Order: sequence, then C-alpha cells, then structure tokens
Amino acid sequence: MRATDMRRTTAESRKRSVNRELVELAALFFATGIADLFVSTLSNNRVGPALLFALGGLFIVSAALRHRWSHRPQRAGRATEPADATEWRLRATVRDVPGSLAALTATLAAHRYDIAAMQVLAVPDGAVDEFLLRTPGGTTAADIAEAARSGGGGNVWVVRADVHELVDLPTRMLAIAGQAAAPGADLAQLIGTLLGPSCTVQRKTGRRVREERLAGTTMLLHGRVGELIEADRPALPFTSAEFARAQALVRVYRESAAQPGADGDRQLQSRLG
Repeated sequence: MRATDMRRTTAESRKRSVNRELVELAALFFATGIADLFVSTLSNNRVGPALLFALGGLFIVSAALRHRWSHRPQRAGRATEPADATEWRLRATVRDVPGSLAALTATLAAHRYDIAAMQVLAVPDGAVDEFLLRTPGGTTAADIAEAARSGGGGNVWVVRADVHELVDLPTRMLAIAGQAAAPGADLAQLIGTLLGPSCTVQRKTGRRVREERLAGTTMLLHGRVGELIEADRPALPFTSAEFARAQALVRVYRESAAQPGADGDRQLQSRLG
C-alpha cells in the first residue's frame, strides 16, 4: 500500500471514530432527557410511586419466570432414528483432494443417513472409505449408491450390515480374538463373523494346501493342518486390510491351540462338563 493510501485510510478511520462518539453522546443526552421527563411527570402525579412499584414488581416476576423457564427439566424427545431404521455398509473411493470426503459425508447427511462408523481401507491403488450407515426405513441399496455417487464417490459398493458391526472396530477385533483363543473355537465361524454376514466360509480338506491368497471376492486361508478355509463375499470385494485381519485371527487360533496345556485343559473341561 502506498503512503498516500495509508494516510487516506487513517483519516477516514479517525472521522468514523469521531462520528461514532458524537452519536453516542447524543444518545446519552436523549436518554437523560427522557428519564428526567419521566420522573418529573410521575412526581406531579399521585399514582407515580405506585406505578414505579408496579413496574419493579413486573420486572422481578419476569426475571423469575425466565429463570424457571431456562432451568426447566428437558423432556425426553422422540428418538432421532425411526424404529424401522436399517444398517448398511457403504464403500466408495473419493478423489485425493481436500474437501472430497467432506462433500461425500455432507451428501449422506442431507439424505438423513446417519454415519455410525467410518474407516479407511488400504487397496493396491490407494485407499477407500468405508461407512457403516443407519438409514430410515424403506431405504434401498440403490438409493444409497446414488447418493454416494452424487457426493463424488466412485466405485461404490453397498451391502446390508449387521448390527454387531456398529461396535467399535478395535473392541470387536479383541472380542473375536478372545473367542479364537478359547477352547473349542470354531475358526470358520469366527472368520465369517469378522468379515461380515454377507460372507460365506467353507472348510476344504483332503486337497493340496495352496498358498494363502486374496483375489477379489475370494480369500484363502490355512486352518488346521491339511485344511484350507475359503471365504467368499460376492457382494463386496475383500481388501488387503481385511485379509491381514483374517490372517492375524488365524495366527491367534493356531498359537492358542499349540500351547502345551491346551489339550489338557480341553480334556479337563470336557470331563467337568
């Protein structure tokens, strides 16, 4: 900014300050004159003191009512979600630019889709965002997919979710791992619980054990000795993060079963049972 512009700006600021002070002073004189006129009028009237007392009482009552209203007990409002709300799992990719995720979540909120949980899943070509949604009754997968695409989401997948998937992910993982370490655990069932209700898990024995691998909607894992566990989820491809979680669950199961006292404990429990 040039020096002349700075001087002009300073002069204008001073003029505005002086004008504001003059207006405030004029308002003070007006308020003083009105107050004097009011008192003078009441002093010449017998009902003046009574009117003042009445006004004071009115102000006190108003203050008491306002205090009571502001501290009234809040009534239990209606549930924010309808009784027929449904749960969905939404997976979509967004552009790697600031504001893309915010635009997607804002679009979901505009359709009254409640985001109960969210996580970022790694994929070979980047990352995708996965949401667990609660939606009003009557919402279809096509409705959610259309909303996600209008919000900037790409490669959209929508499947029904189980209510247990709304539990915090670390808590859910620890609970499943604890079940895998317990005697008599069913590994195939636990893997199905981990990967969601739309996943089908099968045990395959008597075949040549192949390497563990992940291929789109199919996942192969090593179970017991000579056993291959195959998980299929046609409605939603698996991610490398889910594959790593399933492998970690298998390791917990194997290490628990390989402990020296595991067989003895199981026999003792069977006898006591």
